[in-house]
Amino acid sequence: PLLGILVLAYALCAVQLFGVESLFIRFVAKLNPIYFLKGITPAAIVAFTSESSIGTIPVTVRQLTKKLGVDEDVASFTAGLGANLGMPGCAGIWPVLLAVFSINVLGISYTPVQYAFLIVLALVVSIGTVGVPGTATITATALFAAAGLPVEMIVLLSPISMLVDMARTATNVVGAAESAVLVAKTEGLLQEDVYNGTKEKEEQHSIAASQKI
Repeated sequence: PLLGILVLAYALCAVQLFGVESLFIRFVAKLNPIYFLKGITPAAIVAFTSESSIGTIPVTVRQLTKKLGVDEDVASFTAGLGANLGMPGCAGIWPVLLAVFSINVLGISYTPVQYAFLIVLALVVSIGTVGVPGTATITATALFAAAGLPVEMIVLLSPISMLVDMARTATNVVGAAESAVLVAKTEGLLQEDVYNGTKEKEEQHSIAASQKI
């Protein structure tokens, strides 16, 4: 059962990373999501290995400004805010996944209204979540307590929590970066030539031409 939860958690994070985030970039910002994913990959790798959203902020800001053309003020503010607010991996996917698992394992009768309320609670709990390792356990505990679910179930799933935390942190960082791109785009503070890589290509072409001369 734990292996199944582990695989499902990674699958859900992948859907969030490559599906939900890409759709927002494509249809809200009206930009190519491939460039976004390519530009933010270094930050996602650091987040995956360090398991710390806060520790990844410098890399996230660098990638947003240098590779994705986001205004520096927007990048700094949104990346910092995203490391302590929202966090789709640690405060969204994981606590709700544990809650649904516990409800089914224990045979608790849950109505559609209660499931909807569970989602609302997850959104409320996500406010003020700190981007450090182990945050998801604290968030899940708060969600379980608010929803009246047995907190002891979180302990049973703790052996795989750290393994999932890598994917959760990467999902959090990419989500914050996506928000920064959306804000910059809607506010006219996005350099699309940098985002699309055309400016870098022009600079490389100019350097090559000067070297030939």
